[in-house]
Amino acid sequence: MVNKQKIIAMSGSLIALAITAPSHAEITLLDKNPQSNTLLAPLSLQVGGSIRPEWVFTNGPDANKSNKRGHDGGSRVRFRADYKLTDHTSVIGYYEWGFNVPHFLGMKGNYQPGSLRDRQRQLYAGIKDDRYGTLTYGHQYGIYYSVVGIKSDVWDNDGHAGATGIGFGGDYDGASRPKNSIMYKNTFGPVTLSANYLLPEDEKDDGSDNGRSYRRNHGAGFGFDYAIMPTLSWAAAYSSTEANVKNSTTQKSYNQQVSGTALTWQPGNWYLTSTASYYKDFVPSTCNHTVSHYFAGSGYGLEEFVGYTFNIDKPFLKSIQPYVAVDSLRLKGDENYHANHVYLGAGTELGHGLSVYLERTIATTTDNEPDSTWITVFYNF
Repeated sequence: MVNKQKIIAMSGSLIALAITAPSHAEITLLDKNPQSNTLLAPLSLQVGGSIRPEWVFTNGPDANKSNKRGHDGGSRVRFRADYKLTDHTSVIGYYEWGFNVPHFLGMKGNYQPGSLRDRQRQLYAGIKDDRYGTLTYGHQYGIYYSVVGIKSDVWDNDGHAGATGIGFGGDYDGASRPKNSIMYKNTFGPVTLSANYLLPEDEKDDGSDNGRSYRRNHGAGFGFDYAIMPTLSWAAAYSSTEANVKNSTTQKSYNQQVSGTALTWQPGNWYLTSTASYYKDFVPSTCNHTVSHYFAGSGYGLEEFVGYTFNIDKPFLKSIQPYVAVDSLRLKGDENYHANHVYLGAGTELGHGLSVYLERTIATTTDNEPDSTWITVFYNF
């Protein structure tokens, strides 16, 4: 009963915040002052974030009791700084901190035992120049997500076929937010070019309790995003990571490769995107993997999304976007693994930073994943 009361109180607080909060993406804490010559005059600071209570109702038994009781769906807060050096050049910094609201509130039935209470999602700094591009270093989005993955990261229960969510770990293998990485971006007319380099990273236990660990030695990637028309774009990316997997007696080196492409069309209120990705020694084996056969060899993933936004523009109902999405993951060779999903959902923007997603996942997989219904509330500020 106490847990339910806390969930209701949290939801009520979100609604109250949504009614009183201004509707914009970020809050400016400090703005540049071109009329002043003080040391802080060229500095701007912004803060934003998202609080995300979520419920998941799975067909059949579910060992994770926090799914139906309600849990945190990825709350985070971010800070952005920009210090202007010249008319063209700035020093920039970014920090994003993820936190588990029920964990902080001591709601033991609303988070998985052993899960993290908070974690660093991103932390990077660099130089931005409107002529020569942007160069950053730190914990930040990698090539695959920045160029391809972001295009299909638009529904709730996504990430089952794109590289961002199916590798060893996005902080390490480079597919999502690699730590200790260098990123360069620049735009030339309709084309944005990106390149990155992954520096060595400390080894990470794989969580199997078998003494196995993964260590990234180095990696690199490149990609482009071409705006064919204002409403049509084509993007592609490739990355390669050299890594070791070892236990107390054995070690093996892997050359992990990910390539992907995305075609995105946005005519009027429509959003349509399609991605295709190829993996080599990237997805962990679905069999009883060992050091010598830790990854699944080759495979591919496909994603499609179609959504249309109806603009209502009422005080507490701004828009509704019904959508359909599908994805498919295939692992070849000895794996003989497939996972197909169909997603039927709707995202409703209520205004004042508050939105609600309702989504049904229909699964057909080798490991008999059950169907599920997802409800996520977003309060964005």
